[in-house]
Amino acid sequence: MGKLLFTTLAGIFVSLTIFGRDLPGDSATVETDAAPQVTRSASNPDPLYAPNKITASTAPQVVPASATVSPVIAKARMPGPALRPSPEYRSIEAPQVAGGSLWTVSANALNVRSGPSTANSAVDRIRKGEQVLVMSQQSGWAHIKIEGDGIDGWVAARFLTPAN
Repeated sequence: MGKLLFTTLAGIFVSLTIFGRDLPGDSATVETDAAPQVTRSASNPDPLYAPNKITASTAPQVVPASATVSPVIAKARMPGPALRPSPEYRSIEAPQVAGGSLWTVSANALNVRSGPSTANSAVDRIRKGEQVLVMSQQSGWAHIKIEGDGIDGWVAARFLTPAN
């Protein structure tokens, strides 16, 4: 496989080296030192009227090539609704409520523990999408409270996302 690849690349290199350069008598390589000039008819000064029509008249107007190029600047707004940042770039501020901030569980199932460590026993389990009230945070753990269920304990903070 390596020999075939090397042989193919070597053949392409040799072909481009031999046939890829311009020959001195080639008609495509015409060099001029003068700057290109564009002539426009005096009877039709508007270039947008007939852009492909170049006519010779008795008094042609000579315009340098640099004067015919103008920058194109978009001044119109794109059609459609106003753009908003995608969800992954939104700010991660959780809504503040009395006593803490509101967060949503992002893991499929999350153990609620009696203390901020995996050594503490699990007192309950909450599911994905449930909203919890975070009372405080300590070294990667969040002290949560769920008012309706009466759950009070600690969960790993990395499995919580701000509620929208």
